[in-house]
Amino acid sequence: MKPQLTQEQKLTWKMTQQLSQAIEILQYNGMELQEFIQQQMQDNPLIDWKRGELPMSGEAFPASGVRQTEQSLREYMYDQMMDIPIEARVRRALEYGVDSLDDNGYLDCDVKEWKDVLQEEEWVVESALSILQTLEPAGVGARDLQECITLQLLRKQENEQIIHLVQHHLDWVAEQQLPSMMECYGWNEEEVHKAVEVIQACHPRPGLQIAPVQKDYIIPDARVVQREGVWRVELSPLNQPVIQVDQTYAELVTDDEEARMYVQEKYKHAEWLQMAIRQRKEHFHAIVREIIDKQKPFLHNGAVHVQALRMREIATKVDIHVSTVSRAIRNKYVQTPHGIYPLKFFFQQGIKMNNGQETSAHSIKHLLKETIELENVHKPLSDQKIVEKLKSEFGIAISRRTVAKYREELFIPSSSKRKRQGGTAS
Repeated sequence: MKPQLTQEQKLTWKMTQQLSQAIEILQYNGMELQEFIQQQMQDNPLIDWKRGELPMSGEAFPASGVRQTEQSLREYMYDQMMDIPIEARVRRALEYGVDSLDDNGYLDCDVKEWKDVLQEEEWVVESALSILQTLEPAGVGARDLQECITLQLLRKQENEQIIHLVQHHLDWVAEQQLPSMMECYGWNEEEVHKAVEVIQACHPRPGLQIAPVQKDYIIPDARVVQREGVWRVELSPLNQPVIQVDQTYAELVTDDEEARMYVQEKYKHAEWLQMAIRQRKEHFHAIVREIIDKQKPFLHNGAVHVQALRMREIATKVDIHVSTVSRAIRNKYVQTPHGIYPLKFFFQQGIKMNNGQETSAHSIKHLLKETIELENVHKPLSDQKIVEKLKSEFGIAISRRTVAKYREELFIPSSSKRKRQGGTAS
């Protein structure tokens, strides 16, 4: 067969500079948006900006215990990614994974959600996860405590028995069940103490090793208020800046072709910036409004009543892509009658109850904690007993493994340890 030239027509999608900037603008919180506009003004003399005041009452609001470490940790991770030679699809997935890390360095989404949001093949997400878990600090990108410690032990090239202990019997370490470990792994007393020391040397919250607390205050990007019995969303003035085009330059008449082309280019850029900021405001307001509409039980009764919610639900309501929702809520906070919350908080994993309705993981954790606080301190409830109690009293069916996971996340020891301590840990 002779080689031949053929013409083929293809539809391709290219990330233009303006589209890339529009996506970036969507991710900015109010303060970041102000800084971005200031930079644009330095490059474009046609941009006239009416600055917004500080939000709502004109003051920043105390952080109420929320640690401002996310941005710093994110920057640290992105710095490491710069020199990694990976294809564009995997890099995009990796960036989403980094953006989904919580302050402790744990991955705040599962692989299925990750894949669905990006509409990617599983191998792409799995590749991104593998790369993420090789970055510093060791243990970052884990989905639970066992995986976090396992990643650190693998990095140190510890022996397989210690890794097996972490993956299958981490409760023995927490409860200092040395005889069980010695019998299971054939260790002598010195070896078992050494194994426990190695495990305890691992950091349970690797993200906190990197990210210092940077801010004492959070400026919310929106607030929710009740007016005449209706919950309304009000955006911070920082999130709705007014951009105008300085007509002094725009109407400049000159015979200099280069100067005329320059003014035209800057005029188009200023118009684009107006459009991008207007679109950002519309999308952000619509997203927060839909979140609040779904979370009315939270507004009336507090955090224990937060509802199960997925980004796809909000994306369908607002008629935008799921990734747009993900970008729009990143690093943004809302002031509610119950305090300031990250918008990410309102997206909770749902668990079906016996009546067919869903309840959020946050609500289940609250009920679990309350159930343990009310137990007989001399006869603490085992994880299996808690499973049965949640099912019989609240109609919530979850596994013993899930109870153990939530208990560890709440830093509540096992029943045997609670019995020795005479109650739950404070």
